Amino acid sequence: MLRTKLKLILLLLIIALVFMQLIVAGTTGKITGTVTDQKTGAPIVGANIIVEGTTLGSATDQNGQFTVLYAPPGNYTVRVSVIGYKEVKVTDVIVHIDQTTRIDFVLEPEVLPGEEIVVVAERKIIKPDVATSTVAVPSSDISVLPVSNVNDIISLEAGISGMSIRGGYAQEILFLLDGIALRDPRNNEPVTKVPLSAVKEISIQRGGFNAEYGQVQSGIINVVTVEGDRDRYSGNIEIKIVPPAPKYFRTDGIPDVHDPNSYWMRPYLDDAVCWTGTTQGEPYTDLNGNGKWDEGEPFEDLNGDGIRTYWDKYMQMQYPSFVGWNAVSDQLLADDDPTNDLTPRGAQRVFMWETRKKQPNNLADYDIDAGFGGPVPLISKKLGDLRFFTSYRRHRDVLLWPQADPDYIDWDWTFQLTSDIAKNTKLRFSSLIGHIRTLAENWNYGFYPHWPHEIAAGTGGYQMFNTFSDWAWSRANIGHRSFSMKLTQQLSPRTYYEISVDHFYREYDTNPTSLRDTTKKHEILPGYWVDEYPFGYWPYEIVGVTPEIKDGIQASLARDFSKVKATTIKGDFTSQINFNNLMKFGFEFVYNDLNMDYGFIQMQSKGQTYANRVQMHNFPIRAALYIQDKLETQGFIMNVGLRLDYSHSRTDWWDLEKNAYNPYFISSQYAKYKDDYEFEMVKSKPQWQLSPRLGISHPITVNSKLFFNYGHFKQIPQYETLFRIQRSSTSALSAIGNPNLTLAKTIAYELGYDHLIFNSILIQLAAYYKDISDQQNVTTYESISGDNYIVTTSNGYRDIRGFELTIRKNTGRWFRGWINYTYQVASSGHFGPERFYEDPARQKLYNEETENFYQQRSIPTPFARANLSLFTPEDFGPNLMNSHPLGEFMVTLLLNWSEGGWTTYNPKGASGVVNNVQYVDYFDGTLRVSKTLNLKSIKIHLFCDISNLFNQMRLRDTGNQLYRQSLHLPKSEAYDNIPGNDKFGDYRRPGIPWQPIEYRAVIEGTQPPDNTVPIYYEGTTGKYWEIVDGHWQEVEKSKLDWILENKAYIYNPGPSTWWFLNPRRVTLGIRISF
Repeated sequence: MLRTKLKLILLLLIIALVFMQLIVAGTTGKITGTVTDQKTGAPIVGANIIVEGTTLGSATDQNGQFTVLYAPPGNYTVRVSVIGYKEVKVTDVIVHIDQTTRIDFVLEPEVLPGEEIVVVAERKIIKPDVATSTVAVPSSDISVLPVSNVNDIISLEAGISGMSIRGGYAQEILFLLDGIALRDPRNNEPVTKVPLSAVKEISIQRGGFNAEYGQVQSGIINVVTVEGDRDRYSGNIEIKIVPPAPKYFRTDGIPDVHDPNSYWMRPYLDDAVCWTGTTQGEPYTDLNGNGKWDEGEPFEDLNGDGIRTYWDKYMQMQYPSFVGWNAVSDQLLADDDPTNDLTPRGAQRVFMWETRKKQPNNLADYDIDAGFGGPVPLISKKLGDLRFFTSYRRHRDVLLWPQADPDYIDWDWTFQLTSDIAKNTKLRFSSLIGHIRTLAENWNYGFYPHWPHEIAAGTGGYQMFNTFSDWAWSRANIGHRSFSMKLTQQLSPRTYYEISVDHFYREYDTNPTSLRDTTKKHEILPGYWVDEYPFGYWPYEIVGVTPEIKDGIQASLARDFSKVKATTIKGDFTSQINFNNLMKFGFEFVYNDLNMDYGFIQMQSKGQTYANRVQMHNFPIRAALYIQDKLETQGFIMNVGLRLDYSHSRTDWWDLEKNAYNPYFISSQYAKYKDDYEFEMVKSKPQWQLSPRLGISHPITVNSKLFFNYGHFKQIPQYETLFRIQRSSTSALSAIGNPNLTLAKTIAYELGYDHLIFNSILIQLAAYYKDISDQQNVTTYESISGDNYIVTTSNGYRDIRGFELTIRKNTGRWFRGWINYTYQVASSGHFGPERFYEDPARQKLYNEETENFYQQRSIPTPFARANLSLFTPEDFGPNLMNSHPLGEFMVTLLLNWSEGGWTTYNPKGASGVVNNVQYVDYFDGTLRVSKTLNLKSIKIHLFCDISNLFNQMRLRDTGNQLYRQSLHLPKSEAYDNIPGNDKFGDYRRPGIPWQPIEYRAVIEGTQPPDNTVPIYYEGTTGKYWEIVDGHWQEVEKSKLDWILENKAYIYNPGPSTWWFLNPRRVTLGIRISF
């Protein structure tokens, strides 16, 4: 049966090749229209239509109709000529990806030879042939936005948050570069690092994908790049730089890392606690034996301030705990190593050496983006107008705090060669090569932190070690290469085909930094020599002095040596079979070579033994056939298509039904019996999936249209989880995949309405629903002996519903802009239990008591964005030496708002509590001020970008439990917080001293506690009390009002240096185009 199906697939592929029925993703549009006589209105037959600057053209049929296919996106001049009529040129004809541009010509009889009429094309803002929510962003729009990469542009559109399109995941996006999919075959992650200097147009489609597009569930990003000119050179270069500055707020109450009062330094340098420990304070003599210091008892005044200084529990809560240098010295003197003996002050001096790492103050963030192209010198005309375009981008982002490297760097280089090898035949070679140097987090595979909040969060756990060493995380190098060849041939003005072959390769190299130099060459105390510690990877014994730095032994654990490849053959055959029908059909075949080798090292094994490791080499394939038709009439446009997907993992796999609780397979006994015990295997099975697609657009008037689309969209789960079997350091099974998982499926519906008002403002409304099933999930299995592991399953589901509103004004002499709003709600869950027990009794109890079968419903979190561009026209102001100094000034403002999300906060375990606490809203602004200078053939664009325009502070660590307990939240049975209107994200301003407030059910009549620092809230009366001279006293109103107004009661979680990240940031830039 399997052989029969494989033969059938091969036969279909051969037939497709013979008849050139191949598919590539659309990267062009078409121009269509009619040519009629001005006087009679009769169609003109045989009129020639030429798209100037290209080889594209057509002729009218017996009905005066014409179609020009394969028009790349751009701005064109279209000329029509016929004997006996005046020649007509229409300029400013805009073509977008996968869209139809209509031009109707009305010709006048020719009176004098050579007469010509030039008109400007009417800009059609309503696109009657588009039956989905899509937007085309040309390079001219990209150049004026304060953005640095493709991701920034994508995230501006309605329904998109980051790389999540309409509630989907980044892995569900299809990212295309000139029709070639850029996707890591290992995990479906899109590769989006493309130089903007190479971009001609970006098409962003949020739903209603045609049948030609596969392996997509959420959205399609189609980037078309610039093609070199045949007879001239052109290029551009853009440089942006951010002057060196900290990526955290610096203000009163926020000390720098090495400030003696900082979170990291004070416990070790403050004389009040650093010698005896943060829980003791200055030593005293307990004369009355009550276990606490009383006024009059003698004490050792270590800091010389005349009073006994100590840290109460509230001060201790704000800093790391430390035993004191006296205890550290005692421990060093008591061990068997005489070379490490130190006095308390000597130990403190070693601490200063071990915490010497500093933030470089001379490193700047920057972006370099340049492109250049034109005819290949000397040989261009001989080789079919051979032309090229190449581009390069490099991005550096200085880290919040140095780690293995002080910065994150990625770069990409593209190169294209294009040749008209014969009449109506074009051959194009394209390549993309790139590299990322970043960090790999421990125990969290696939997470590469570099943003400020990620670095700050990564200093948790072993905080001192993670902050002051340079090997808390491994260094990750990720490289990618893509090469493609595409042949295009026009068989007639109405028919063309394309064939493409592309190869994508990605390699991972995740390793620790270099080993530490153990040469003791630094004399930090007389006769006391040390090495580079804590710099340099060292998976052996820790030799430092500071306890909190010596504890950092779970470091640089991630390893990855994977190499994955995907080779794709695809193309398309497109024919305008009549004026109303554009037929397209084709196929795609993908061969994957997945050599995966990754895991985590056990530090205790001197860096030699893996805690979890995946070593698999698999060769899955997939293929697809599709057919679609675009029917266009004056009042009705319909896209209808059908896609057939085939996938096969092509491997033998362990039979989980028979090995689920086999102790020789799942427990540490596997190490002993793996060579002697034969585990039953099963062959993977091929899958066939059929996906219908439908899109309908109904122009109601010239200024309005209604559209609807529906479709089934299938996608292969992540290969790295399908082909996964991980074992712990004892060889016990920890995770296993399933190559036979069903393809994930999305059934999507969308209804939309576009309306144009005042001939320039477009209002777009869209409502959508996505029914997502067979989603990748995991299920846990546990044996009677306690061995447990996870299995990759496809029992997850999601439902996503939403509404989008967009208002655009894309034309105007003085201003342009847009605003969009998204309202979205999602629910998710899974079918069946998420846990299986070998013990029937435990399974029965789990099934009866668990609530995780229930659907998880989220509360809607709407978001909105706005853009306003104010500018002066090119000819504005006085003319001085053929220029207008006041012209081409521009101010662009981007605003971003989202309502605070909801989360569950239920420390008391109250029943039925879900999503009961809200986060604060998010609001941000970015401003660009620019001026363009035109110097003959050179254009210079000077600009300044200001991000976090309003310098808003946002508290970073809102998950800290002490922080959450200090908030005055709305009253609830889920917690005992003091009632109020706080939200997660509210904070105490820097410089405001912390005034703890504790909750007490009843105050009156109770014995005042010894601690006079906090204020006490009485739950029964709602009053606030404090202790004055050993007695309860209600807090004065003025004092209480100040505390509540300034939120002085909120515990801002340490470290204080990184309370607030990403302050206002100024970027200076220049772009030169020629």
